[in-house]
Amino acid sequence: MNLIPGASLLALALMIPAGPATAQVDPGAATPDSTAPWVRRPPQVFGYLQFHYRYAFDTGSDTLVDNDNFRVQRVRIGIKGDIYPWLSYDVEIDPRAPTIQTVLRDAFIEMQVIPRHVIRLGQQKTQFGYETRVSSSDLYTVNRAELSDALARGITLRDLGIGLIGSVKLGPRGLRLEDAITVVNGAGMNVQADDTPRKNVSGRLGLRWRKDASDLVARFGVSGSSGDLVDREDPVDPFDDFTLTFRRLGTDLQVDHRRFFLSAEYITGRHENSATSETETVSGYYLTLVGKTTRQVGPVLRYDVLVDEFERWTFGGYYGAPSAPFRVLVNYEYRPLKDGLPGDDKFYLWTQVRF
Repeated sequence: MNLIPGASLLALALMIPAGPATAQVDPGAATPDSTAPWVRRPPQVFGYLQFHYRYAFDTGSDTLVDNDNFRVQRVRIGIKGDIYPWLSYDVEIDPRAPTIQTVLRDAFIEMQVIPRHVIRLGQQKTQFGYETRVSSSDLYTVNRAELSDALARGITLRDLGIGLIGSVKLGPRGLRLEDAITVVNGAGMNVQADDTPRKNVSGRLGLRWRKDASDLVARFGVSGSSGDLVDREDPVDPFDDFTLTFRRLGTDLQVDHRRFFLSAEYITGRHENSATSETETVSGYYLTLVGKTTRQVGPVLRYDVLVDEFERWTFGGYYGAPSAPFRVLVNYEYRPLKDGLPGDDKFYLWTQVRF
């Protein structure tokens, strides 16, 4: 596997003059005016650093409990820029990744040749639901919901393939149609060869509404995915591997107001073991509610469930809006169920610096 070592890419990034950090480009934003003078955007360095302290409580059904620990959760360093008005690139690494295979994260080319849409080529997030498409740096909880890891993605959050992402205005009343689809190998991040006969397809169709002259934005979407992947129950024993085919359907809702933010998802999936033809239906949901204040401090509450295997309440608070250069999250996770039994509760004190 030919991957650029993290240290080499980091050194290259530091040699490039850094520009000011910018927010992620809205795929549905208007295309550049062809009559206006165009100025090429030079390469820009961006990223963030996440660090947390975790303490586990012995509340589970067994006598084992995780040690309390400090952890660098993520270090993301990226480079992005324009080649032409219609062509740009984005490369992102995580130099704290435990193996060289997981250093490279985003690595894609974007072409804006269809009105209000971009075609994305390379390693990217698959387009399904809400939470998996959002950067962890923008979330109000330390950990994603359990269904985001189990049902809203393939083997990994990112995969290699092609995507089409955009939005279309529907009349003058602040309504937009959002559409996105990705076709990927399904073998996972940084795996160059497709190890199954099918490609994995994921897509989302949604509506976004913004009330005129207000801070209220609402989104509702329906997502679906279909494909196959190799389920490796024991990474060191290839003899227990089997191909799993899946079909998944999900809905998501977000309401963003100057006083609160609400997000919710429900996902159900049907999985089939191709070797034994055994099938399983898995479903789950979560609901997150965040209070907002003018001082960028507020409470956070989330409840997430995955069938009868996992249940968790997250209580806490935050300092700093998602786009702020410095953020702090405090989370207490009460886990009535983990793998079908009472789990250990967790406390997190999390900080992030964005540059």
